[in-house]
Amino acid sequence: MASSIEGFLFTYGESRTKSIYCLSVFCVLTGRRFAMYKHKGDLVPLRSGLLDRDHRVDDTGRQLVNGKFLYTLRLYDITDSTKEVLLGAVSPDEIAEWRKALSTALEMPLGVSFEPWSPPGGISRSFSGEGLSDNDGNQKVVGRMSSPSNFRNGQANKGLASLVTIGSESPLTSLTLDSPDGDDKTSSGGTTSKWRLVRCENGLRYFEEITDTPKWKLPVMKSVGVVKASASQIFDLIMSYGHERSQWDHTIQSSEIVETIDGHSDVVYICFRQDWMWLRPRDLCISRYWKREENGSYAVFYRSLPKFPMRSCHVRALINSGGYIVTPLKSSPSGKPRSLVEYVLEMDTAGCTSWMSMGRSAYPAYLRDTLLSTVAGIRDYYVAQRVDSTVTMVKRHIVEFPEESLYGHTADTRNDVPFLDSEDLEEFYDATMDQLSDISEGTVEGSEPVPDMGLPKGGRIRDEPAEVDWSMFKGSVPKGPLEGGKHCFSQPDSSFFKIRGPNFLLTRTLVPAGEPLCKLVTVDWYKAKEKIQIQNIASRPENLVQKAVGKDVFFVVVNLQVPQAVEHSLVFYFATHKVIREGSLLHKFIKGDDSFRDSRLTLIPAIAEGSWIIKQAVGSRPTIMAQILEVNYHNGPNYMEIDVNLGSSGVVRGVLGLVFGYITSIVVDMAFLIRGETEEELPEHILGVVRLSRIEMGKAKLLP
Repeated sequence: MASSIEGFLFTYGESRTKSIYCLSVFCVLTGRRFAMYKHKGDLVPLRSGLLDRDHRVDDTGRQLVNGKFLYTLRLYDITDSTKEVLLGAVSPDEIAEWRKALSTALEMPLGVSFEPWSPPGGISRSFSGEGLSDNDGNQKVVGRMSSPSNFRNGQANKGLASLVTIGSESPLTSLTLDSPDGDDKTSSGGTTSKWRLVRCENGLRYFEEITDTPKWKLPVMKSVGVVKASASQIFDLIMSYGHERSQWDHTIQSSEIVETIDGHSDVVYICFRQDWMWLRPRDLCISRYWKREENGSYAVFYRSLPKFPMRSCHVRALINSGGYIVTPLKSSPSGKPRSLVEYVLEMDTAGCTSWMSMGRSAYPAYLRDTLLSTVAGIRDYYVAQRVDSTVTMVKRHIVEFPEESLYGHTADTRNDVPFLDSEDLEEFYDATMDQLSDISEGTVEGSEPVPDMGLPKGGRIRDEPAEVDWSMFKGSVPKGPLEGGKHCFSQPDSSFFKIRGPNFLLTRTLVPAGEPLCKLVTVDWYKAKEKIQIQNIASRPENLVQKAVGKDVFFVVVNLQVPQAVEHSLVFYFATHKVIREGSLLHKFIKGDDSFRDSRLTLIPAIAEGSWIIKQAVGSRPTIMAQILEVNYHNGPNYMEIDVNLGSSGVVRGVLGLVFGYITSIVVDMAFLIRGETEEELPEHILGVVRLSRIEMGKAKLLP
């Protein structure tokens, strides 16, 4: 029996007449079949069909609808960007459930047998968010959108965000991000930040980052407190700059969102209150970027921008890095949700107090600590609430499955065609507008086979008799030291990364990785002559891979296509002169089809050196790249190239936007892994590892 999820969502967009609509529809997902109904209980869907291999789901973040925010996703066809359906929900957790269900459905085999919908034994949930509600709980009909440019597919430069990891486990089963010793740990090795407890005040704990901070510089601090509310509620409160903010944040005099970049990024201008003797008040212009983690936690990152003119009689303060992390905890004994709220700040108050901060002025620490104390305001805000708004939200949006469902198979042949091809999109939306006026598969194709190159078809991986002089292969990025290098690459210790061991299926434990299967030979940093993506770079006659033909070397080339005004590419050349054993996971990956490759190619990132905001934004969790990014594969006589379009994901573009602001001061490690899922495929082996040290954008070479 295929798992199911059902509930009310909003569908929105631009009709053929260029008018903007936002309508409530009842959606049912059963296996790979997705259907939309005018009302719950209808037998005939407005639209239905199968999700095929060319369909993708992308989280487009927060979109403003009729003065209210919806959390949205985009279902689209990678072969035709005009084929898309935009869906939204009031709750971020709700849309995360739908995105998780749609992503899971897209991973199912196309030939799976579908049965009529029935209750899945309490595994899945159904949502019934039938409309936006005001503060009194009255339902409101959703009308026109604030601006179609916020969600139109053509606004690629604005970005449509997609969360890297989202909603795979219940928020209430998550553990705190803080370990008992005050460190921030990661699950796959990687980044570790050291914090020292400096005081406890008003129910909050204050930590100071343990670094070699100069005496004149204000140390990085964070406040930590437990709030009796769900993570999604607290996230909504933090993101809002409406009248409710004055109920918990006493530091702000005025604020406004001056620019919306995409569903996960915006620019905010803030004026603080003047409450320190004769000093002029401070203001801020910051970029905000948010993401939702797979454990149900939320992160909101701040970084100062040189935008928006400073008001008279104000001093422009700077936030070098900072933001909130909201992590769900286990429910209280009474069943009420709880969350851990962390607020981190690395800031400069500017003005005379900045250069006087070496013991002569207490204002910088005062302003920082005053801002950090707002975590207590969040806590007390929810304590003072008369009604448990979490329970109210659950009653409005989450309902139990009915005993019997009306949404089984119909005789309509539309059920057997791809969902986005079942009818013309414009006609569908125009017809939907009329009907709702009362409320104002393809065959899986593998890639071309890889020539055998004369490699033996049996035996273990072994060295070739002839050694290879790897120094003959040189790229545009020089090789440098592991520590202290600038604009260079190196190969870090692979045991730094944690991967699945031989007993992972029984113990679920990770072990340090062994030696990588392929050696990192060199790195290229290219820019294109025009705004076009650099693809299949290894096939170019001048490329070093072509110069290595006949040298008994096989290359795995990873081409990270970086979105910029002029397209850039970061190209890693991994190579081996060892025999690839037939039946090994690497052999399956090289010889397999694109569907197999998409399900296994994994990236493990880690920030070796960098600020708190970069470490948190990048993270260190293994990510199956094809689930969030567009990945293409090319095969040649002595190579396999993997082209990864980093611009195809809004959330990745948002992270890159943060990284580019610090790129000359960060050191990043990356491990590429072919994920093992069966006992025969374990333990896993790292395909290749690379460290990039303080890369400079201006040193990219023009692609010949």
